[in-house]
Amino acid sequence: MLLISVLFMWNVTELSSVFRMFKKKHTLFDDRFTKTMCMAITMISSFVLALYIQLLLPANQTGLYLLPIVVGLFIGWKFGTIIKAPAILNGIYNGTMGGIMGMMLGAVLQNPALCNIPIESEAMIVSNMYSLAIFAACLHALISQFIRYSFRV
Repeated sequence: MLLISVLFMWNVTELSSVFRMFKKKHTLFDDRFTKTMCMAITMISSFVLALYIQLLLPANQTGLYLLPIVVGLFIGWKFGTIIKAPAILNGIYNGTMGGIMGMMLGAVLQNPALCNIPIESEAMIVSNMYSLAIFAACLHALISQFIRYSFRV
């Protein structure tokens, strides 16, 4: 779980740097471009962070099952408020959907029997969990780099 915690912190750092850059430079571009960038970073960030939160939370805590969705909603709201009023709904929608998808993937990674996936051993479950967590972190870093490149002036 240490690896997942490190990947989580890395992606939070990536997200905060993209948010600062997005907030500083969004007035230089038209609304359609910034809305597209907002949709891209909101969806992937909420997906990846919700996945990590789901993997880091203990499985028997039923009171925290909505936390990944709330994190996705918050990310969507923060990016949506940078742009004009109709984009707030777009950001909230994308953030919430990313949070739901990340939560579902995390639940399936922890218990593959939810989708009738035959897994023989606990070691295979852990291996799949780590490999998909690393892939998600690399995907988030790649999308963040593309967005930084797109806002380069």
